[in-house]
Amino acid sequence: MRQIRLAAILALAFMANCGLVQAECPPWRPCGAGTPFGGNRLIPQGFYGADFRPACAAHDACYGTCASRRDCDRQFLNNMNCACEGSSNPRACMRRARGYYIATRLFGGLVRN
Repeated sequence: MRQIRLAAILALAFMANCGLVQAECPPWRPCGAGTPFGGNRLIPQGFYGADFRPACAAHDACYGTCASRRDCDRQFLNNMNCACEGSSNPRACMRRARGYYIATRLFGGLVRN
């Protein structure tokens, strides 16, 4: 019974993120831990009209350089905040960006695709 509930919750979250029409789901989903966790389908790629995908892609690329993880994470937050400036609700968007930043500081770099 628990597994059925979990599957239903995941299905609802997927539909809420992507809508019922496949064209609404962006094909490029760099935000999240990657394929071991469902290919980032459940991870929102932005909020309030802001697109975090370029910030996520730049962050992943930064991890592949000689820059420190801390510097990469700070730049990630800056890039997301810049994306939030043009959103429909910049303050709420920046709060979400801060949440992504905190999750990245705690867990980023632990999972390699």
